Amino acid sequence: MIMEEHERFIRRCIELAQEALDDGDNPFGSVVVRDGEIVAEARNSALHDDITDHAEVIAMRRARKALGTPDLSGCTLYSNCEPCPMCSFMIREQKMAAVVFALRTPHMGGYTRWDILRDQGLVRYEPVFATPPDVITGILEDEAAEQFDNAGWTIHRE
Repeated sequence: MIMEEHERFIRRCIELAQEALDDGDNPFGSVVVRDGEIVAEARNSALHDDITDHAEVIAMRRARKALGTPDLSGCTLYSNCEPCPMCSFMIREQKMAAVVFALRTPHMGGYTRWDILRDQGLVRYEPVFATPPDVITGILEDEAAEQFDNAGWTIHRE
């Protein structure tokens, strides 16, 4: 059952990423989930609006507003691609319980390239940074990679 939920939410991220591509932006989509329900979702708009408008950032901002709290410790963030370092620090600050993503990005990811999502040292800066979230990778990796390939992006998988 859990794997089916992960796949359902990653598929939504892939759909959102396609919407971003169709709108001329980078192919990233993200959803924030609590208790098996989508609280917020977003697609990338960094090329159109603000360079910091990554899908994960927008989705977390919308989740905070929807839930009326900056503490997202009961939530899971899903993304079609590994969160970058900026998004990873924000995930830690928002106290996300878990992060699930499809495709690793060893050249720029906040989990694979830089150890932000797993960094135990950040805990000493509580209450700013929470304990590391659970991280699950590789959900629908081939589907996510195909989307990037079709868009002409080079993603180097491990």
